Amino acid sequence: MHQSEPTPKQYGGALGLQLRGRLGNQNESSPGYRMSQIEQSKPTHKLHGGALGIKLRGRLGNQMFQYASLLGLASMMKFERVIIEGGDQLKDTFKFENDRVEFGKVPPHWKVVSSNKTRMFDETLTHFNNHSELRIKAHLASWKYFKTIESTVKKDFTFKSTVMLNAEKILNAIKVKQEINMSFTNVTYVGVHIRRGDFLRPVLVQRGFMVAPLEYVFKAMDIMRIIYGPDIIFIICSNDIPWVKKAVSDQGHISSYSYPYVFMENNPPNVDLAVLSLCNQTIATTGTFSWWAAWLAGGTTIFYKHQARQGSVTRQNLNYDDFFYPHWILLE
Repeated sequence: MHQSEPTPKQYGGALGLQLRGRLGNQNESSPGYRMSQIEQSKPTHKLHGGALGIKLRGRLGNQMFQYASLLGLASMMKFERVIIEGGDQLKDTFKFENDRVEFGKVPPHWKVVSSNKTRMFDETLTHFNNHSELRIKAHLASWKYFKTIESTVKKDFTFKSTVMLNAEKILNAIKVKQEINMSFTNVTYVGVHIRRGDFLRPVLVQRGFMVAPLEYVFKAMDIMRIIYGPDIIFIICSNDIPWVKKAVSDQGHISSYSYPYVFMENNPPNVDLAVLSLCNQTIATTGTFSWWAAWLAGGTTIFYKHQARQGSVTRQNLNYDDFFYPHWILLE
């Protein structure tokens, strides 16, 4: 039985959203910034000789989930080693100085453990003998797998110097231009990620994948303006920037206000992700890239509610509580 979609509350009458926690910066309590209290207080246990391995699938966002979640499972069950097969995008993006993790081929004789639950937490994956050597075959797209080791995941997802320097250079150029052309005194930078591209392929549409309408982005911008005031700049990333630019141009304006915005163009995905991570708040649409942009930024997050078409296979494998953090805002 799949989850029913939550009913959105009303925000100011005209804007429908579901409030999943308090608004504003999360700071120490944000998933990307806080050290879990559970992690701080848990006793030290001896690790055993077993190992967990995974062959990474998908693009950068999916690979980040599989890495973080496998590490979380190893921590839960006290496995000694973690082997990551593949992940060139990950290795091109992050430093990875975790001695527990080895990038290499998972031995083919290891026992395969599969789960078809994609964006939900699978409890059955948490009960294995930690002397075993297991190959996990699953998407593992849930924060609940790594909720007790978030500080470790945050450290492992430290951007390589070359990636971060490129991102900082881009953001600094935006700041310089803003100081010259605008009178803002205390600017809030809001990262906006608009996923399109492959999500519009017929095979993925048939499976229930969705893209967020531009109207959702405008409503989310309005809410950010209400929360943080007029001194706000939107930094827009997308895997289809030409479409986004044309759509905004055809609209004639962004939202009911004239908002300053900047399009990120001609950057590799990891640099876009680093730029979004430097923003104060996040507007996310669909997919795991948006999810990690919000997690890394750590501020207020507004997420598009409809991640999959109702009644589709993809929707049946999505649990809202397992995929979204409780304090994130879901908007229609």
